[in-house]
Amino acid sequence: MAKLEKPVSIIKPVGYCGGCGHGVIQRLIAECLEELGMADDTISVVDIACSYWSLEALDFDAIAGPHGRCAAVATGVKKVRPDKTVYVHAGDGSSYVIGLAETCYTAIRDIPITMIVVNNGIFGMTGGQLCLATTLIGDKTLSSKKGRTKEQAGQPVDMLNVFKNFDVEYVARGALYDAKHVDQTKRMIKRGLENQRDKKGFSLIEILSNCPTNWKMTPVEAAEKVKNETEKVFPLGTYVDRGGAK
Repeated sequence: MAKLEKPVSIIKPVGYCGGCGHGVIQRLIAECLEELGMADDTISVVDIACSYWSLEALDFDAIAGPHGRCAAVATGVKKVRPDKTVYVHAGDGSSYVIGLAETCYTAIRDIPITMIVVNNGIFGMTGGQLCLATTLIGDKTLSSKKGRTKEQAGQPVDMLNVFKNFDVEYVARGALYDAKHVDQTKRMIKRGLENQRDKKGFSLIEILSNCPTNWKMTPVEAAEKVKNETEKVFPLGTYVDRGGAK
């Protein structure tokens, strides 16, 4: 039986909540970069929210972008160091709400970075407030205690249906609620990094994740919610693939 080795890029444990998907995503990123031989030439850009932990956990050159500005910071890094692999690890609140303009213009400009957006339907780090783009109708949050309604906050928005209309390299959505979907998500992340290796354009991989702490669920209950509720609003799959990676 093959032995499961921890990626050498993960150098210390950090403070993700129990059952949170960020740690799994962090590991998938490290595995993909090491398997592709790209780990030594990588610069990561993390949000100053939950993904900030990976700045300390991973042995990469890294910078924390102000909340909502990760895509803009990554664009600047890539312009200055086009020889480096530049990826973003950020949340849905940062990427689709506060930083919506920055993410859209990075996509419109087809900047050759790999952007990984964690959709957990909430502003996690700041205590679990409603995320205008991704909180499901009926979900109770710190700022929607009776549950989100269409009249109060509108409908959640499938942002990949927006990004698929831009001339970008790759747009896909994965999930983490079982081993099969973790493997599929890993292939999506690797595809996004391969595109960058092959000097192709902008790649965005959204990942449906759970937030047991702020959802006030057990990790198993949270995974079931993603499978049975979140995925119906945000379907999995590849939305754009120009076929750039070899």
